[in-house]
Order: sequence, then C-alpha cells, then structure tokens
Amino acid sequence: MKNWLKRKKDELLLFLASWIGPLLIYILGMTLKIEWVGEENLDILRKEKKSVIYAFWHGRMLIFTYSHRKQKIHVLISQHQDGEYIARIIHRLGFVSVRGSTTRGGSKAIFEMCEKTTSGFDVAVTPDGPKGPGFQAHPGIIYIAQRTGMPIIPITNSAKGCWSLSSWDRFLIPKPFSKTVIMLGKPILVSTEATSEELEEKRIDLEKRLWELTQRADNYFSHVHKARTRT
Repeated sequence: MKNWLKRKKDELLLFLASWIGPLLIYILGMTLKIEWVGEENLDILRKEKKSVIYAFWHGRMLIFTYSHRKQKIHVLISQHQDGEYIARIIHRLGFVSVRGSTTRGGSKAIFEMCEKTTSGFDVAVTPDGPKGPGFQAHPGIIYIAQRTGMPIIPITNSAKGCWSLSSWDRFLIPKPFSKTVIMLGKPILVSTEATSEELEEKRIDLEKRLWELTQRADNYFSHVHKARTRT
C-alpha cells in the first residue's frame, strides 16, 4: 500500500510540474528584460548553416528554458528522478530531452545525442551535471563534439536581481522584471582525430572559458551574486 501511495504521489507531482512549471517559467520570462552579448559568435556559425552544442552550467538553465524555447533543442537530461521533472517541463517549452548523463546511461545518451545532430538540431549539455561538482566540466560534451564535428558554444546568463539557492550548483532564479544578460563565448572546435591528451586540453579550455564567461555575466550589472569558487 505504501509503495502504491508513493507511486501515485510521484505521478501527481510529475503531472502538476509538467503543467504548472512551464506556465510559471513563461510568465517569469515575459517580465525579464533580456540583453544579449556575443551573438556574433553564433551568427558566424549560422551563416555556415552549422548546428551547435550549447554548453552552460547546470545552475544557469532556468533563463535558457525561456530564451531558447520552441527551438527543438535536444537537451541531455539526467535519468534521476529530478531529471524527470526537468524533462517534463522543458518538453512543454519546445525542447527535446535525451535521457542520460556522464554517470548513468552516459554512453547511450552520448551516442543518441550524436545521432540527433544529423537532423540539424542544436543540442545542449550542462558539463557539470547532473550532480556536480559544480562549475567543473565532465568530458562527455567533448566526446560529442569530437564525434560530430559540431562546435561548442559556451553560453551563460545572469540577472541584476536574482536568488541563488544553496544547492551544489548555486541554482540562479531571476527576480520578476529583472534586467538579464545572456552571454555567448567564442566557439570551441574539437577535431574528430583528437588524441586523448588533446581532448583533455579541450575539456580544461571549456571549463576555463565557461567559468570566465559566467564571471563576466555576474559582474555585468555589478551585483553581488557570484558563482561558487572552484576547488
């Protein structure tokens, strides 16, 4: 009986999240004043008709669920229970979830993400997900870039008024009507013939660039919110 009640409770919560979550994100997003910085880094690739791999820290995903909605971007989502909530919510916002991570179902998910790129879709990966350590890049996204030849676009966001949760990823929630910035960095290219040493160099390069980009975004409005210091 207890298991049945728990299952029904989980089903109800998932149902509510899949409808209320997208609505709240849309309402919040409509109030934000979004400024874009570094769009030329993406425009160059678009002129070449290239799809991209968006790389952003796990704690900065909320604003992107609004700013990049309805683009059928394929997002790598954890197979854990919290990942199911995220998958349900972003599905209704026009994203496509690919279930897996670097810790569980990783190989299958990476292979599936590589398959999606043949259809011309952009993909999105949180290199520090699904459970950290925060602000440290796992190698999965580098493997996807190597197998597909797709450029990685580091991307981040911040807001003048925001809350930062005490979670491992310092999850950022912009306050309604806040000034918000979305920053795109220069693309990172990974050769399909890269050696293991070169792949590790690319991973370190991505982590460094994404970290610095996030610091720039956090300082953009000169507010006190900062990304957690790396260890």
